[in-house]
Amino acid sequence: MLIFDSHTHIFPDKIADRALQHLIGKAHGLPTFTQGTAASQEAAALKAGYTGWMNCPVVTNEHQMKSVNDWVADINHWPHLSLGGLYPNAPMPMVLEEVHRIKKLGLYGIKFHPEYQGFRPLDPQFDIMWQTIRDEELPVLFHAGCDIAYLRKEQRSWPADYARLAERFPGLVIICAHLGGWLNWNLVESDLCGAPVYLDTAFAKGWMPDQEQYERIIRKHGVEKVIFGTDSPWNPLDYAVRELQETSLTEAEKHQIFWSNAAKLWNLPNVEG
Repeated sequence: MLIFDSHTHIFPDKIADRALQHLIGKAHGLPTFTQGTAASQEAAALKAGYTGWMNCPVVTNEHQMKSVNDWVADINHWPHLSLGGLYPNAPMPMVLEEVHRIKKLGLYGIKFHPEYQGFRPLDPQFDIMWQTIRDEELPVLFHAGCDIAYLRKEQRSWPADYARLAERFPGLVIICAHLGGWLNWNLVESDLCGAPVYLDTAFAKGWMPDQEQYERIIRKHGVEKVIFGTDSPWNPLDYAVRELQETSLTEAEKHQIFWSNAAKLWNLPNVEG
């Protein structure tokens, strides 16, 4: 079985333990299942039978952008691929320059986290950024919905926002993590399902009060617009596979989500058959 994980996180070896401990603290003790390094991610992924995976860096200040993107470009080799990172609140000329550089570095897209990065995707000040990203044909993967570290704070994006963003910027490839919006799944069903965006399955089903909603959202949105993700190191990789395997989706539909949708989206190497 071919499996591509479109949503993982790693850190440079020298800061991985410190970074994980900081994030565990913000996430109220949420456990991790790798050591947060490229080597530990690869070992866990191969043990679980994964074919490839995507690193999704979150840049939290303007001074990190170039160094983070240089680092992930160095490790951006099959089967360990990587998105780039942007800090939207940096001076816009700096942001736009880095969009072009991410493209030149051969990274697969850009990761955004409205909660950790403190921005609202529909704010007009970011319109030129979305236009430039679209022109460079770089997919964008958003943390969508609430975040476990920000449960008591005002949420910065909602499922309807991503439907509106797709409407405002046709051709911008949008991926909404956590099945469209963590802890916002009723709103995903009402406001986002069917929109021209992708959903990833990362860190979702185990947190859904209505377990049938997982499959219901996939079917309502369209299997062809769903990709597999874990949010590793925050999710056991074998468990994430079982979540999808245990649905009533056909084997062909599961193959779409585990592999072929991502293969088309990310232009993955042809490893089938």
